[in-house]
Amino acid sequence: MKKKKISAKGRWAHGPKHAVVLINYKKAEDTILCVRSIEKCKDAPYIIVVDNGSSKECVDELKAACPNIDLIVGENVGFSVANNIGAKKALKMGAQVVYILNNDTVVDPNLFFRAYRYVAGKNRIAGGKIYYAKGFEYHEPQKGQGNIIWYAGGYFDWTSVVARHYGVDEVDNGQYDHAKPVDFITGCFIAIPRQVFKKIGFLDEPFFLYLEDSDYCLKAKKAGIEVMYNPTLVVYHRNSSSTVAGSPLVDYYITRNRFYIGRRYGTFRLFLALIKEALTRNWSSPIRRMAFFDYLTGKMGNQNDKIFALVAKTKK
Repeated sequence: MKKKKISAKGRWAHGPKHAVVLINYKKAEDTILCVRSIEKCKDAPYIIVVDNGSSKECVDELKAACPNIDLIVGENVGFSVANNIGAKKALKMGAQVVYILNNDTVVDPNLFFRAYRYVAGKNRIAGGKIYYAKGFEYHEPQKGQGNIIWYAGGYFDWTSVVARHYGVDEVDNGQYDHAKPVDFITGCFIAIPRQVFKKIGFLDEPFFLYLEDSDYCLKAKKAGIEVMYNPTLVVYHRNSSSTVAGSPLVDYYITRNRFYIGRRYGTFRLFLALIKEALTRNWSSPIRRMAFFDYLTGKMGNQNDKIFALVAKTKK
C-alpha cells in the first residue's frame, strides 16, 4: 500500500517544535533556493517567510514556487522587526527553538537536526560555520573553491566598535573545527531557544538594519547566556545581500548604530572617542554626519527615505 504523503503544513498541525524565519526583500530567487534547501533537511523546521515590502510579482512568484511556507506579507520594517514578527509567531505556535537565517543561503542537510539538539532547553544561543557558497567567494583567485570560510565565530572589536569574523576568507583546513564561546554570532544564522527569548526578549527594533545581531549577543552574554560557535552547524552564504557594502544605506546604519552599541555596552571613554570620530574623520561625509545627528536626536528605526533624499541632493 502506497504511503500517503503529508504536506509540510499538515505535518505541523499540532504546532512545530522548531521554526526558521527568513526575510524576503524584492528578490524571490534567493528565498526560493533557501527554502528548497531547508525542505531537504533532516528534521526540517517549520518555515516562516516575512516579506519586507516586495512587489506583488515577487510575492506571487514566491507563493507559486513555495506553497508550503507560512508567508507574512507587509511593508519594509527592517531586519529586526521582520525577524521578531516571525519569531513571535513561531513561539505562539509552540516552537521550542527559532532559527534566524538569511534568505541568501543554502543549508547543510543536518543543520537543523543538529542545531535543535544543541540549543533546545539550554541557556544558550548558537551560530555555525558559514562558508561562501561555491562561486560566491569574495576574492577572485578563490572563486569556485567551495571551502572558503565566511564566518567561524566572531568577536567584538571595541577599538572600532564593530563585530568581526574569525576565519573570513581563509581556506578551511580544520582550524576552526572546535566549538567555543564567542562574543558575536552573525544574524546570517543564529539558533535561539524559547527560554532565551523569555529571558532577554527579541532583537532590538530601533536598529532597523545592522548591528542588531551584535546587540543581541552582547545582551545575552550580559544575562549569563552562553553564546556559542558550533562548527557542525554548516551554512553556505550566497552573499548576494540586498544592501551592498559601502552603499549609503550600509554607511548610515552602521555609523548610527555604532553609537547605540558604544553607549549601551562600552565605557564612557569609548563613547567620547566615537563623538570625536564623528566630529573629525566622519564630518566630511554627509551620510555619516546625518547618522550622528540622528543618533543624538533619537531618530532610530527606518530612515531609508531620508538617506535616499540626501544621496539625490548630493548628486545634483
